[in-house]
This record gives sequence, C-alpha cells and structure tokens, in this order.
Amino acid sequence: MGDFILTFRLFLICVLLLTIPCFVAGEEKAADLGLLSIDVQPSAAPGSPVFGSVTAVNYGQMISMSRKVTFYLSPDEEITPADYELGSVQFSFLRPGETAHRELLATVPDTIPPGEYIAGAILGPGFSLTPDPRPENDVISQGTVTIGKTYTRPQEWFNEKIAEIILDLSNDERALRDLPSLTRDTALDVIALEHSKDMAQRGFFDHTNPDGEDPADRADRHHYDQSRTLPDGTSFYGIGENIVKIPVEKNVYGFGEIRNDDPYEIAQVAIESFMDSPPHKEALLLPAHEKIGIGVAFDGEYYYATQNFF
Repeated sequence: MGDFILTFRLFLICVLLLTIPCFVAGEEKAADLGLLSIDVQPSAAPGSPVFGSVTAVNYGQMISMSRKVTFYLSPDEEITPADYELGSVQFSFLRPGETAHRELLATVPDTIPPGEYIAGAILGPGFSLTPDPRPENDVISQGTVTIGKTYTRPQEWFNEKIAEIILDLSNDERALRDLPSLTRDTALDVIALEHSKDMAQRGFFDHTNPDGEDPADRADRHHYDQSRTLPDGTSFYGIGENIVKIPVEKNVYGFGEIRNDDPYEIAQVAIESFMDSPPHKEALLLPAHEKIGIGVAFDGEYYYATQNFF
C-alpha cells in the first residue's frame, strides 16, 4: 500500500508539473545543453548597436528546459558575470542532439572604455530536477571586439554575415520540403558578389547588367564550368540566379522598418522575398541545384543580395 501511494504521488507530480522532466532516482537520463560557438561583430563603440549570435546543442538524452545565454565583453580570456553585459537570449526545448542558433541585437554599455575585448557567453542555470552533467560547456569565448570612441559599422563583416544567414535560411526552406542542402561554392560566391557590388555601384537592379551580361555570361567570364548532366540523363548548361534589393531604415510593406544593424532581419527579408516570388522560389527549391554562391553589397541605402545556383 505504501509503495502504491509513493508511486501515485510521483505520477501526480509529473501530471501537475508538465514542464519538468519526470524520472526516478538512479536513472541517468538528463538534458545537457552546451555552447558550441559565438560570433559578435568585430567593432563597436559605447552606446552603439552590436550584433551577435550563439549556437547551442543538447548533448543529453532528454528534451531541455529553458535556459538563458548572456553575452559579455571581457578584458581578458576569463568570461564572468562581472564583465560588460550586452544582453541575453533563450534556448528552450531542444531535443537530444538538436542544435539551435539565436541572434542578439543589443547596445554596447555606455560605461565601457575603448580598447580590445574578448566576446563571450555564459549559459545560465535552468529549472531542472538534475544538475548540469557538464558545466564546463556553459562558457564560451571567441574572437575580439574593438571598442572605439565613435562607431563605424563594420560593413564588410555585416555583408558576409547576411550572406551566411541567407545560406542557413535557404537550406531551412529546402529541409522543410525534404530537399538536400545546398553547398556554398566559393567560385559562385565570386560571381554573386561581383553582381551585387555592380548593382550597388552602378545603381541598377536586374539580372542583365548595363553591359548586356546575363548570369551565364558572367559565369563564362569567370571561367566557371556550367555544363552538367542531370539525374535523368539530360544535359544542362547555365547557372540559376536570384536577386533582391532591400531598403533599410524605411517602412517596407509587409516587413515594417528594416534595421540596418540587424543582419538576421535583412537576410530574413531576402528569403521571404524569394519565397513570395514564384520564379525565385522555384530556383531556391529546385531539386537539381546542389551548389550556391551568395554575395551581398550595400550602397548606403539599399542592400543587394545575389544567389547563384548550380
């Protein structure tokens, strides 16, 4: 009778506290969140915007609960809560083995002196019935951030960060449809970046540039082999291309005001624009495409993003 009452009480606790993993003593299953990487823009200033991202993984055998990750700038390699705090993000309900990314757009503290700092993050304690199996994975540092007296946006870093996020979001769209991921191709990157820069510098927006070159012409000029045999045995020549022009600091229909200092938001607008356009969506989701090149440029008012596919 006593065992029955104890078992019933354990069951009742599980029912009432649905958000808490339930297990019996001695069971060695637990969630185990750890930080894999952190990336923060390379330069900023007191009071300026700062963008960063962090990746976490659940090494454990149970779904994780909610845990906060706080970003810091530290004058040395040791990242502690006493350092300059930038802001925080949340990771919740990661399945065993699942990896997730979170982005942060914050403001640099006004009190930070100019100098070189280490970017870092700390995974805070969560609400769990078990201790963290490996707390050594809860702190990460990577790269330096230069804090100057005045702020100049690190534009080249922003452009490449937007391109990286466009790649991730493109493959997310393909994964939703059970399509293989696209592999980023450095040779296609060159072609795509050249076209984005050309549109930004010469003030046009088209697949054909003012010299009459289309995507295949540009690929030929860069000696890119455009010949391939498709799975059905047919021959194909050429590359695919998507382009988008995104204004910043303006209210854009369907998107609201797009912030210049948020690479994730700009990349997200690019992908949503492609997915809302049937020909661009078809190019992005074409099963035969295996490689992608991405190039982003900024003219002070608009971002230009080009995707080339092969």
